Amino acid sequence: MTTLTLQGVGAASQRPDVGCPNDCDPPIQSDAVYVLFTTIDATLAAARVGHHFATAMAVPLTLVHLRSVPYPLPVDRPAGVSPLETQAFLDRLDAAGVQAQIRIVLCRDAYRTISTAVPRHSLVVVGGRRRWWPSRIDRWRRVLDSAGHYVVFVDQENSHA
Repeated sequence: MTTLTLQGVGAASQRPDVGCPNDCDPPIQSDAVYVLFTTIDATLAAARVGHHFATAMAVPLTLVHLRSVPYPLPVDRPAGVSPLETQAFLDRLDAAGVQAQIRIVLCRDAYRTISTAVPRHSLVVVGGRRRWWPSRIDRWRRVLDSAGHYVVFVDQENSHA
């Protein structure tokens, strides 16, 4: 069963900052496998791969959509719905045999929020297409890496899991 959680940026940024002494490289300490929403097809490819990781680690799969809300609107009242909330997306997720929790994080700037949207040292799966030039997904991967997350990139063109 898929569950949905709507979260504002204030709640996402209140996580304790736990450092690793002596610059060690800590193991993955993930309470869930997180899949970052990029596009519908790329997210579905990443969710299939993330489902395998979550099953192997015996943790839940959580799809996270960092939803930027423009300044004229209140941050807690965005216009429209997230693609993750649509019945068509949920049907495709169910057809793939993937059960996941869905969390929508409302924010003003996704790049500033991305590193705090999931707990430190988490496994984050990101789907997209390989490009010759840096893309938005590459920038997100660098931000997640620098925040101490473990990032797995899934090429949606070659994903047939």
